[in-house]
Parts: sequence; structure tokens; C-alpha cells
Amino acid sequence: MNKAQAIKSANHTLFVEKSREVFLVLLKKIYFKAGLRSEWFFYFLSGFFFALLGIAVAKIIFAQNIGMVAVFLASLASISIVDSKISLSEIVLGRTRRMPNRAIVMEEIITAEHRVTLKGIFADHKNLLATYLAVFLGTMLCFSAVTLALPQSQVEIIFGEQFRVISGNAFSPLGVFTGIITNNFFVLITSFFLALLFEKGTTFIMVWNASVWGAAFAAAAKSPFISLAHDPIASFALIMLVVFPHLVLEAGAYFSSTIAGGLLNKAIIAENMNSIRFRVIATHSVLLFLLGLIFLGAGAIVETAVIGAIA
Repeated sequence: MNKAQAIKSANHTLFVEKSREVFLVLLKKIYFKAGLRSEWFFYFLSGFFFALLGIAVAKIIFAQNIGMVAVFLASLASISIVDSKISLSEIVLGRTRRMPNRAIVMEEIITAEHRVTLKGIFADHKNLLATYLAVFLGTMLCFSAVTLALPQSQVEIIFGEQFRVISGNAFSPLGVFTGIITNNFFVLITSFFLALLFEKGTTFIMVWNASVWGAAFAAAAKSPFISLAHDPIASFALIMLVVFPHLVLEAGAYFSSTIAGGLLNKAIIAENMNSIRFRVIATHSVLLFLLGLIFLGAGAIVETAVIGAIA
């Protein structure tokens, strides 16, 4: 990359950063002015519009490789949401605990080491998991909407990288439970190490999976073998109804592993590795990864049952 290309790339990145900040402020103002208060729905809308922004900018500037660049830009735009949540989780782990109170939610500061259990892990991180799921579903729906709206020939050009993954394994006849487990476990491990080695890797892997699944389900809905009375939207709704249970379980598995890697990344950077705080966070990371394996197994069972029923 020469100097001119480097400057151009830096300017594009700065443009996306500024666009994200302006867009997020506007979205918040419109959202809360409208009387809406659901944090989950706000993150869902953010995921959708950040993906749309990424696709639009990639189409205008990077016409030769729109799909991958759109994922990069959408993940860059979503980092502020996801990374801030992980940072907050890392800060409070081992320092606060929920105090039982039926009227209001209260927390107290603690300094002593406390026992960490698999049951408590989900309670501690369910808000973070819900944030991931909301941004993921919003992003996935955006890629699905674009795939449904455009002619298939144009979609295959725009989302070339996504369709290469789809043609490789997304709809292959994996009727064997072990085949599904092997494929999904590879993604789980990749998610964990991306998040561990790269501070922002958690967001990229989430947006990439959302783009692949969004394009895959929408492309299947447009297929003449699946489309209901030539109505791809109705077909897409039916596909989502069928796949949603194992989609949520598999997504939960990937989110758990990325959160585990992301927390450990921040703990290694910010904490003394001999401290109680580091041990608490590392324990959370291990148990989150185990939780991801549980989600993965449950998702594979459901997916095997769905494939068996369709076949």
C-alpha cells in the first residue's frame, strides 16, 4: 500500500467513525423522543442501521469487495456499543454483587473474593448476551433485507465473500450430529481466540456471522425450491420461524465464547495476573466458554432434529 492509498484508507476510516458518532446521537435522540425506552430494541435498531451504513459506504467507495468491507465498516460502527459493555463487565466483576430487594435494583461494593458458579455466570452476563443478540439480529436482518430487495445476480456480486461461505457449508446436507458439532465448534474456538488476541475481535466475528446468516436465509427464501407462491418475504418469515430456536442457541454459544475471550483480553491488559480480581475474571472466562459449549450442544441437537424433520 503506497502513501496515497494509506491516506485514502485513513480518511475513509475517519469518515465512518464520524458518521457513526453523528448517527448514534441522532438515533438516540429520535428513539427516546419517540417515547421508546427499550434498551434491547435500541441496540437492535443500531445493529440494523450500522449494517446499512456499512453496506452503503462500501458500495460507494469499495465497489470491488463490498461484502467484506461492509462487514468491517459495520463492525467498526458497532464497536462502541459492544466494547463498552465488555469493558463495564470487566470493571465490575469481583467488585459488586446484587442485593436482594423487590422494590428496586441495588448493588453493593465488595472487596473479598466470592464464589463464582456456572449458574451465576448467566445472571452476571445476561445483559451483555442480550446486547450481543440484539445487535446481531439487527445486523442479520439488514443483510437479509438487502438480499431480498436486490436481484440475485447483483446480490451475489455484492456479498461474494458471504456466498462463498454459504456454498461451502451453510446449506450442505449435514445430517450427522457430529458434523454439525465439528463445524460449530471450529467457529466457537475461532471466536474465542479472535476476541482474546484482538481487542475489537468480538465485534467483527459477530457482524461477520450475522452477514453470512442474513444472506444465507434470504437467498434460500428467494430460491424457487423454497419460495412460497413466489413470495420471498413469506418464505423468509417461514425459514426464520423454523431456524430461530437453533439460531439463538448457536449465536448464544458464539457470544459466550467471544465474551469469554474479550473479558480475558481486558483482564490481561488491565489487571495484575497474581491478583484476586484476575482470578475472578479468568474464572468467569472459563465458565462462559463452558456455557458456550452447552449452548453449542443444545443448538446442534435442535438443528439435527430440524434437518431430520425437513428431510
